Amino acid sequence: MVKEMTPRELAESSRRYWHWTGVATLLGCPHRQDFDETDIGLVGFPYSGGNAIERMQYLAPRAVRNRSHSYHRMLRNTRFDPFKACRINDLGDVPVVDILNPDLAAAEAEAFYGELHAHGIDPITVGGDHSVTTPILRAIAGAKSRHKGPIGMIHFDAHADSWPAVNGTAHHAGAAFRIGVLEGLIDPKRTVQIDLHGALGDPNQDDFSLEHFRVFMLDEVVDKGIAFVGDEVRRIVGDGPTYISVDLDVLDLAYAPAVADPEVNGMTSREFFGLLDRFRGLDICGGDVVCYCPPLDGPAQITALTSAEILLHLANLVAQSRVARRVPAP
Repeated sequence: MVKEMTPRELAESSRRYWHWTGVATLLGCPHRQDFDETDIGLVGFPYSGGNAIERMQYLAPRAVRNRSHSYHRMLRNTRFDPFKACRINDLGDVPVVDILNPDLAAAEAEAFYGELHAHGIDPITVGGDHSVTTPILRAIAGAKSRHKGPIGMIHFDAHADSWPAVNGTAHHAGAAFRIGVLEGLIDPKRTVQIDLHGALGDPNQDDFSLEHFRVFMLDEVVDKGIAFVGDEVRRIVGDGPTYISVDLDVLDLAYAPAVADPEVNGMTSREFFGLLDRFRGLDICGGDVVCYCPPLDGPAQITALTSAEILLHLANLVAQSRVARRVPAP
């Protein structure tokens, strides 16, 4: 006699085989705002107050939730299931009241991420413009964090984003990595910027990065290859806690057309994901993917799909790092 499934069992069975059931969440994870039951927190940061050019990035978390809901999977080349290894939950969106004031908004976001950090949660964030990285770093890095000092940084971007205050605020989309150094949040000796490209608005706009970080311009990535870049990144960031920040404009427009500050002739998705695969074994303590503008994506949702794949790769890297921290070194 075949045992009939309960409604709950039927729903779970349907969920396994048909990804488009239920309310959309980031990577199809439970929408559970219980910080004590979370190892890796997936967070939406619907904010675009740091970018004076394109202001549509606040729509990105909802669009990525919709498209990433079917990505509750494991990567084919690793066969590692991050969702079984760690408690991964969609924690909802960053609560920001003073949304029109970049300085106040940054402080409110820092408080939220500080609470996550106090509960031992590693955050993975869907922005938002690139100013969202600043409050995250303030909450999870520096002398008061559990990492006990500045952390390493792997930054993918077409632009350096290490510029001083603009238009009356330091909390703009091009400042996070300058602020990170000046406030002792990221270690410049353990920071890399990958694939800077595009025309310059000012001949000195990259100077801060070139002085403080190891910068891989697009030409070097193409000339020397991702194997070389991957080895160099591993050598530079070393064994300490490291954060990964991905601005989607690092990719060629064929792979991410709906971005805030587009530059032609970027990385291919194969180069990008090939580099991410080479970061397995590093101590990745969080990450973000930013600068997606859903209204520009068109019916194919190419950028949403790319964002979902990046989110899954980040979840794998962070989950593997957490598993490694649990196992004492031989």
